[in-house]
Amino acid sequence: MYPPHSSAFASVRRHFDDPRTSDGVFVLVPTDSDEADPVRLTAAETHEALYGPGSDPQFATAVWKEVIRTAQSDPTPDSTGKLLAIWLALPRLTGTAHRVCTRLRADRSDVEAEMVLALLEKLADRDGVSCLTDSSLLHAARARAWHLAREGLRELPSTQIERITEEHALTASGEEADAPAAESLDVRVDRPDGPDGLCAPLRFRVRPEHLRRQGIFIDTDDGSQDRSAGHSPGKRRRPGRRADTRPVRPAGRRG
Repeated sequence: MYPPHSSAFASVRRHFDDPRTSDGVFVLVPTDSDEADPVRLTAAETHEALYGPGSDPQFATAVWKEVIRTAQSDPTPDSTGKLLAIWLALPRLTGTAHRVCTRLRADRSDVEAEMVLALLEKLADRDGVSCLTDSSLLHAARARAWHLAREGLRELPSTQIERITEEHALTASGEEADAPAAESLDVRVDRPDGPDGLCAPLRFRVRPEHLRRQGIFIDTDDGSQDRSAGHSPGKRRRPGRRADTRPVRPAGRRG
């Protein structure tokens, strides 16, 4: 029924597939009449009230309002009320997750996790308690998913780390023991000025030919610049990405 891989959406669905969970969670929905008692719904009945064939839009609005109020009243991030709100939001988020992954080739598990994180952040925002609705809650999750995928398009796939690891393994096993030692360069990836990204500078050693294959300029100690074979020697170096600022991720990460 659910994707074979472990994902945030599938985990939440499995949690409420357990009858002990779905029958043990209740939502009290106030009625229009002051004298009538609130309508008591289990998790399964709440889902039916929102997405069932006989769903009443006015009653569904009241259900969502109570679900969000219950989720916000519990400050713990893993409360049952927050899980219920996430579970009830999944039918309206699954299509967006599919479109994001199809159009922008984003990883499905990353997209789903980002959506769940956005839901939890909105539910934990005490400043927006009075104005949060189901539409604004779902809009925040969808916007985060698209933003994550578009940011991922700026990454460049690279197999440098995998090749370096393989070469080190061959050398350690003795298969290239007689090969002359190649000159290597120290590469430093500085932490960006903004709040996102690395928490500390990243340093590793790499052979110059690895950088030339990717067309990366190398600043040497004497101030000269080594350039890849694909660049004309008559052209000046364009200001832009350098070896210490090039975004790198393992090849094949995007699904």
